[in-house]
Amino acid sequence: MDQGNHLKKIPFILVTGFLGSGKTSLLLDFVRKYSDRMRIALIQNEFAPGHVDGFTLKQTGKPFELLEINNGSVFCACLLGDFISRLEPFIDQHHPDVILLEATGLADPVSLGQVLQAPGLSDKIYLAGSWCLLDALNFQRVIQSISRARHQIRIADVVLINKIDLIHGTSEIRAKILEINPFAKIIETTFGNIDELHLLDLLNFASKKCHPDERRDPVPNHEIPDGNISEPRPNLSSCVVRSTRYFDEGLVRDFILQHSQYLHRLKGYIRIDESNTMAIQTVFTQISITIVSGYEGPCEIIAIGPNLDNREFSKQLLSLKKNENKTH
Repeated sequence: MDQGNHLKKIPFILVTGFLGSGKTSLLLDFVRKYSDRMRIALIQNEFAPGHVDGFTLKQTGKPFELLEINNGSVFCACLLGDFISRLEPFIDQHHPDVILLEATGLADPVSLGQVLQAPGLSDKIYLAGSWCLLDALNFQRVIQSISRARHQIRIADVVLINKIDLIHGTSEIRAKILEINPFAKIIETTFGNIDELHLLDLLNFASKKCHPDERRDPVPNHEIPDGNISEPRPNLSSCVVRSTRYFDEGLVRDFILQHSQYLHRLKGYIRIDESNTMAIQTVFTQISITIVSGYEGPCEIIAIGPNLDNREFSKQLLSLKKNENKTH
């Protein structure tokens, strides 16, 4: 890619999806497929103050630039200004060919227009796409109770029904998507695979430079008919537990099995000895635990759920440490 022309606008892609829908898997697939032919910038927005997904992405060994913004949604008034002020120098420093923003699963992206029209950004980026991932297995459970999940679908150009290997048929999901957003392109996939997106054709990198006046208009707020734009944050709490100690694998597995049924999301890394670490991902009662090597950070678990008691959750998890632990 020609990096000499910094006046061209950079395609900006918003990636949304409720907790556990597969957004980080999509970014992993994106980086693996395209990092050798374009300079990628990723923005990861976490509801909680953790860096779990950033570590996961770095395991690809592929080059990309990463900007992490945590402790809330970048579309919330409390973080929006800070996000805008950090994004401009990030772009000036790295001059990416494409930017992907992985929004927190709790994001209500109705403020997207404020980002695209912000002074200092409006002449640098344009909205090239808005992709929304859905967890096929838990879709009906989420869509009935979480209005922000409906907003994410409504603002999307492309809706990816992820994890289709876990269900039988998608006709009901497709019908609901088209009820919410009749203009969305629907793609079925597994593990966040983006093969059918035909990204290079979409962004037209090979044959065209984007003119500074070319951009897609942001979606105006009045196109969000249901729900209040100033809607309060969902009744969810987050808890981050960190430790430099080793944990008992069996006790941790029992703990996860017991608590996952009460949580929307549980993810992170738990070290069980010097060489081995439990990589944990749960979405409601769907649990994935893998033993990995090469993890050098501390134990870090992020839990998100309704009425989560941070102190009690942390106390119970930390009680599972091995007696013979040594600080690392």
